[in-house]
Amino acid sequence: MKLIRPFFFALLFSIGANAPLLADELEKADSAVANLLFEYDGSEEYTTYKANEDGSVDLIFAVNTPDNLYEEILTKLQNHPNINSVLASKGGPACKAF
Repeated sequence: MKLIRPFFFALLFSIGANAPLLADELEKADSAVANLLFEYDGSEEYTTYKANEDGSVDLIFAVNTPDNLYEEILTKLQNHPNINSVLASKGGPACKAF
C-alpha cells in the first residue's frame, strides 16, 4: 500500500500538470477550425465539428457537399499547424445550399 500512494499521487500530479497543455491544444485547434470555416461563407450550414483536448478535430460535412469543397477544406485543416489530426466524413444531413 505504501508503494501505491506515491505512484498514485505522481500520476495525479502528472495529469494535473498536463491539463493546461491539453486545454491549450483544444483551444488552438478549435480556433483554427473556426477561423478556417469562417473563410467559407455559409459553412455553418454544411459542417459541424468538435475540437478535442489533444488538438485533433472531428468534422462532419453535409452528405451532399461537393467533393472539391470537401477536399479543399480538409486539406487546409490537415495542414494547419495547430491541428494534430482530422477525422472527417460526409455523413451529415443534406444541405439546401447544394
